[in-house]
Amino acid sequence: MVQKILILLNLVVAIAGAGLVYYAHNIIKPTPTDAAAEAENLKTSAFDQTQVQAVPIKKFVVNLHSRATRLRYLDLEMNLLTFHADQREIIKANEHIIKDIVVEVASHLDPDELDSITGKILLENRIKKEINKKLGGTQPIVKQIYFSGFVVQ
Repeated sequence: MVQKILILLNLVVAIAGAGLVYYAHNIIKPTPTDAAAEAENLKTSAFDQTQVQAVPIKKFVVNLHSRATRLRYLDLEMNLLTFHADQREIIKANEHIIKDIVVEVASHLDPDELDSITGKILLENRIKKEINKKLGGTQPIVKQIYFSGFVVQ
């Protein structure tokens, strides 16, 4: 009697499993993607990204914190590359805020740090982070910063 119940229970479980597999393979199907539309979106976004030009920030000077008695400064000129072309106007309209951010970030770094490649990368990352935090809101604005003039004296 117990064996018949176990065989019957195993048969029910096997049939339920087979039904579940059939249901998963034949009834539940993902929505098909429109390959042509996806390819067109990819082309459009790639074209838009190649058309974005950097926004130049004119040359300015930042006083650096120095432990020595001699005054040290950073003579800086840079170009900001945005994620989208329409964000260029945000950069142009807020150039004074960007310069304040650069002064704030650079003044906390030592001149010897800024003379190294790692110091320049650190400066770039900190500036980018602060600009995106203050001007970007939910969407970042600055993708890359290019230094066209960078002299530490």
